[in-house]
Amino acid sequence: MSLHPVLRLLLLIALGASLFRYSLSGQLLVLLVIVLLMARHGREALLRLLKAVRRIRWLLLSIAVIYLLVAPEPRPGGNWAWPSANEWVLALRRAGVLVILVSAVEFLRQTTPAVTTASAIAAILKPFRWLGFDPERFAMRTAMTLDAVPRTAEVVAQATGRAGIKPRQFDGWAAAAAGLISDIESGRAAASPAALPTLDPLRLADMLFFVVALTLILALTLI
Repeated sequence: MSLHPVLRLLLLIALGASLFRYSLSGQLLVLLVIVLLMARHGREALLRLLKAVRRIRWLLLSIAVIYLLVAPEPRPGGNWAWPSANEWVLALRRAGVLVILVSAVEFLRQTTPAVTTASAIAAILKPFRWLGFDPERFAMRTAMTLDAVPRTAEVVAQATGRAGIKPRQFDGWAAAAAGLISDIESGRAAASPAALPTLDPLRLADMLFFVVALTLILALTLI
């Protein structure tokens, strides 16, 4: 069953708001569910998920260093030179929040077209229109940004490949930059955004699935 885009987005928001209260086992369960859902779309979907997580590997390392070495929990009389088990768990939980959010956004990006996601964002933000806020413009820019990150990485990789740049080498970056600019100017790097489509009305089955999924997301905060 394909869940309504607005409900998908609301579940993502609820997950993001609840993640910091999850235990490590709760985070592992959520990550397993995301991986299994992604596996339904084939090997390529899993590879794209892995690439998305790899892009934040240095940020994950910095989180681990901060929580384990730079700002560990105070332990009177404890061994300050080696992190405690609680500090390891805390570091893994903080890194897990980022991994799950990136994985969930990547799942949404792969299963929902950018313009459909933009329509869902605009629908959720409509109540703020009376403040002078333009939900359609904000929604389109947000969806385009989410869609552009992996596409930009692919375009850069193609440009560096044409220039003959090898990993961890700096020779040829000028040629690669020139090729990337050429791709962008010729319109091959990104497609022109389409108008926001009209979303289908909510179905009863969608609402029931949403209530069950939201209940599970909130229930995991109690584990």
